[in-house]
Amino acid sequence: MPTTDFTDAPTFSRPIWAEVDLAALRSNFETLAALGPGNMLAVVKANAYGHGAAASARALMEGPVRPAMLAVASVDEGLQLRDAGVTAPILLLSAILPAEARDAVRAGLTPTVFTAEVAAALDAAGRAEGRVAEAHFKIDTGMARLGAPTEEAAGLWKSFRAFPNLRIGGVYTHFACADEEDDPMSVGQVSAFREFLDECGIRSGEVLVHAANSAAQLRYPEARFAPARCGISLYGALPSAFSNPFGVALRPVMSLRARVTHVRTVRAGTSISYGATWRAARDSRIATVPAGYADGYPRSLSNRGQVLVRGQRCPVVGRVTMDITLVDITELGAGVGLGEAVTLFGSGLLAEEVAAWAGTIPYEIFTGVAARVPRVYSRG
Repeated sequence: MPTTDFTDAPTFSRPIWAEVDLAALRSNFETLAALGPGNMLAVVKANAYGHGAAASARALMEGPVRPAMLAVASVDEGLQLRDAGVTAPILLLSAILPAEARDAVRAGLTPTVFTAEVAAALDAAGRAEGRVAEAHFKIDTGMARLGAPTEEAAGLWKSFRAFPNLRIGGVYTHFACADEEDDPMSVGQVSAFREFLDECGIRSGEVLVHAANSAAQLRYPEARFAPARCGISLYGALPSAFSNPFGVALRPVMSLRARVTHVRTVRAGTSISYGATWRAARDSRIATVPAGYADGYPRSLSNRGQVLVRGQRCPVVGRVTMDITLVDITELGAGVGLGEAVTLFGSGLLAEEVAAWAGTIPYEIFTGVAARVPRVYSRG
């Protein structure tokens, strides 16, 4: 994936780029960590939610306040960070296969374990590598996706702790509904997690105990074990409209931008783009923006999205195509021409708004930004 630093206006072979403000990322991390009660795990899976995993990881590990660990989804994501020179502890949040244990241990990654098969594979890999394999134990308190069932968790925890070449350095769970307006589950999940900790005699400080995702860290102080485990909020977006009751201030980190490559005037009644789904109600000026669904700008924004041009919101008209989006710039007058900068989301036009128009969530907007879009890094 192409990356560079930028000062003013970047120029690329395609006039579209994603600006990533690493200073905003650091600021969001420090803001969330200050909520307490201890340090945080920083989730950089899925290429740091589309922002660039290596650059984001390095920025997060700078400064006096650093994550206790980084977290990714899988062994291959962990290996990519190691190949990029990231030496920080890295937790693997998804399940691994026993066949992946040796690679994980060799790279000093910390898998999540909750089955006897994977625990045994990690113990064997540690023995083969001449080191103690690190892992975190996960208990399923209600997500019903990954983790040891509550009725089996204590027995598995105790048996895994007996493996000579496996060290369980952390324990965690994950919330199912913390970002929902009506949340029927989180209080019960916290209670079930505490019961498990008490039954096993686990104390925070002896191992890392984490439960709060972004929504819980912002919404439920009682779910803030030490550390919290934040993802989407690091990148300046809220998990949902209901997840920030205390008004924690976050800064957008990514802005997806492009340059106008063509402007034309169409007569009233002219249809544009595939399917002729939009017709001009008046003589209109239409700008061609070289961003489409192959870049991660959703087709569902056809005839309903907006972009920023010169600080003013302009409607997306016609169908978003693979490489091109058309925008009605009539209200801006005749001054907009070739090379004019357009913001598709970011500062001034939050990803949450764009996601709502597209019928999705900001997670999908961020992670959908394609690899062919250059990431351009700044520090504020």
